[in-house]
Amino acid sequence: MKKDLLIGIDCSTTASKAIVWDKRGTYIAEKRQKIPLISPYPEWAEQPAECWWDSTADALKSVVREIDRSRIAAIGITHQRETFVPLDGDMKPLRNGITWVDTRSKTEVEMMKKTCGDKINNISGRYPNLYASNSKIMWLREHEPSLFKRTYKYVDVGGYLLYRFTGNGVTSFPSACPMGIVDIKEHRWSEEIMLLLGVQREQFFDLVSPGTVAGGLTAEAAAAVGLPEGIPVVAGGGDGQCASIGAGVVGEGRASLNLGTAVVSQLCSNKYKPGKAYRSMCGCMPDTYINETLIAGGTLTVSWFIDAFGQDIKHLSDMSSITAEQVLEVMASAVKPGDPRLLLVPYWKGAAAPSWDQFAKGIVIGWSENMSRAHLYRAVLEGITFEQRYLYEETKRVSGCELEDIVLLGGGAKSPLWRRIVADICGIPVHIPHTFEATCLGAAMLAAYAVGLYKNVADAAEHMSMIRETYSPDMQNRNFYMKIYEKVYKRLFPKIRELVDEFTKLTTS
Repeated sequence: MKKDLLIGIDCSTTASKAIVWDKRGTYIAEKRQKIPLISPYPEWAEQPAECWWDSTADALKSVVREIDRSRIAAIGITHQRETFVPLDGDMKPLRNGITWVDTRSKTEVEMMKKTCGDKINNISGRYPNLYASNSKIMWLREHEPSLFKRTYKYVDVGGYLLYRFTGNGVTSFPSACPMGIVDIKEHRWSEEIMLLLGVQREQFFDLVSPGTVAGGLTAEAAAAVGLPEGIPVVAGGGDGQCASIGAGVVGEGRASLNLGTAVVSQLCSNKYKPGKAYRSMCGCMPDTYINETLIAGGTLTVSWFIDAFGQDIKHLSDMSSITAEQVLEVMASAVKPGDPRLLLVPYWKGAAAPSWDQFAKGIVIGWSENMSRAHLYRAVLEGITFEQRYLYEETKRVSGCELEDIVLLGGGAKSPLWRRIVADICGIPVHIPHTFEATCLGAAMLAAYAVGLYKNVADAAEHMSMIRETYSPDMQNRNFYMKIYEKVYKRLFPKIRELVDEFTKLTTS
């Protein structure tokens, strides 16, 4: 019996997807189920852990109805990173999971920065920030002490799903390290960071390499998803790391750039060299590390724009097959280099590396009577890209890694205008892959390797990922952008940062 189908599962912030691939990386079928995001208080963002399982099981059960189940070789798991849930001794959630989007732990982050920021960064590869799990566990200790004392395990999303599928308490290095509690050079939980948080090693699942079979489907899980018992379930990695290999980023010189809710770029490195310019984490390739940049307000900022200024366009798009983004793209494409412009700094969700400034806010300059929402929409796309170029420069300065080309991923990569802007501002070729679902594909690659369809992860990536189209920089556009970037963009936020932070403190409670 031929077993040549792989299922990649991506349990993300908004939905859980199950995508079926063959061993050549050909898309076969897909299903998804939404996951609610709950905000009981300002700055809180939570999800019931049961929803991770229910949405995943529903998506998987739906998609396997469309294929020959006897051909399934393995299931690979990837997921939203940094999100975690505390479990009791019966492995039941004690509360909602706290997601990476949650920003309640400002006080704890500032304390960590002042007392041991550099030390935490050197061990975990992550300077103290609002997205990692460590400060939120510290928040639980201070604000929910009874729950903190009763917690038996702290589990990331990937580990939780692996447990529900197989009954085994494991998670992978690249799934756990974004939590900010792993010594990523030694591939183990950090005793020093755990001491700071007041937790114990036995409160965490065992760590395994990506591409490890965590176990077979239990009878209970098999019944829930409509599959035979025993199908191998494979520990993958966080969504960013899986997207990286799904895009074919398996060596130095190439970066994946995911234009998603957050804009995340990942550069592969053979050396561990932490720095404040980026976040370092374990790669899904053996003996590799990922230097990752983050712009928290990515397509989230695009969605904000449509909600704030494009409701009429959204209403029209709801009655047709054309999206609001496509309408706005046509409008923004009419704004040419040399026309009156707006310049935007995209700190809609604060500034990550290298500033790590939770008080930073978005900035727009250049307003006049000549401006329209088309100018502002284009400025959103350009501003995010200017910031990404800045992050690439900082990453090169600290790590020494040269960047030769970029593979675009995520919903924003579907925009021809944004593709062109990225190529022109970054000044290097921008590739469009054969699928934008690189996260699920990366999980499927690890599953294919785990069950012996390929000799190693690099071999799986070579055979399962392809480039469909390439955008090369337009030098006239590039020269125009570089003047703005060098003379204004790079200097703007540093010059007014103190005033921006003060304004934020004065206008927020």
